[in-house]
Amino acid sequence: MIHENDASTGYKIGTAAKMAGISPNTIRTWMRRDYFTASIETESGERILSSENLKRLISLKSLIDLGDSIGQIAKLDNEALQKRLAELKSTSDHAFSNEIPSLADLEAGFVGPPASVRLSSANHLFWNSKKFDSVDSLTEHVSGNHNLSIVLIDSQGPNPNEKNAVLEFARSHPEIAVVLIFDFMARSIMQELAKAQVHLLRWPINSIMLERYLYSLTPSLPQSSANAAMLAEPPPRLLSERQLTNLTNSAPELDCECPRHVSSIVASLCAFEDYSQQCLSETSEDRMLHEFLYAETARARRIMERALIRLCKEDGIEIPDA
Repeated sequence: MIHENDASTGYKIGTAAKMAGISPNTIRTWMRRDYFTASIETESGERILSSENLKRLISLKSLIDLGDSIGQIAKLDNEALQKRLAELKSTSDHAFSNEIPSLADLEAGFVGPPASVRLSSANHLFWNSKKFDSVDSLTEHVSGNHNLSIVLIDSQGPNPNEKNAVLEFARSHPEIAVVLIFDFMARSIMQELAKAQVHLLRWPINSIMLERYLYSLTPSLPQSSANAAMLAEPPPRLLSERQLTNLTNSAPELDCECPRHVSSIVASLCAFEDYSQQCLSETSEDRMLHEFLYAETARARRIMERALIRLCKEDGIEIPDA
């Protein structure tokens, strides 16, 4: 045990939290789950962070801000943390520039089986998404007015006919970024797709790397349809009523109440969104005002849904199945 006079050179959790830009409750939760350790303990049992502890805490927070989860990086030693941080900063500084619009401003198309696991992890990244069961149905959709900026395609098995359809789509619609997730493909088809500017990702690819790759594409994605996509229709909900209820009522023993509070906020926004929609259909007076309220509530709900999903990810809370 460290004596009190030795501990006086360290940092209390509250002070370290302010310096690292993270809540004290989150630090305590990480310590309780062995994600992080404060190496100094006073005679009274208070945990104190050393300078090295504080540097590590700041590194963990920086990596989480760049997309890593605490569970993924907690076991890395300090040297590995710094190496990881340097790698991500070098590739992310440009992609996350303030001049580059967020993926959340865009509308995406998803082509694949209804229950595609490969595409599910990317759904929450976009303001709105539309699902298609084939490249043909996607092609039919974009033949009219649309707001798609990017298309993700889950291509399973050799399926040369589908690959040829993707090739034709990419050549016909160069204004739409096409990302093809595949497992097997002939080299000749891969070369043709690459020439047509199709982005090829071989399965398996974890959700973090997929998210990071999509963000790296943002400088080249067309942005003209962003505002139109946001006004066209409200984004679909990312979390069901059952999931929100379970999160609101879950983990009462946790020091941090943020997941419960944020899920409650999302549930309230969902309720008011439904109420605003009823006003649209039941009244003719002030219709424009209710349309505005409906759209803005949906936008606020999507923002808070994304915040809740990230909060659960960083705090190691599992979101229940829908």
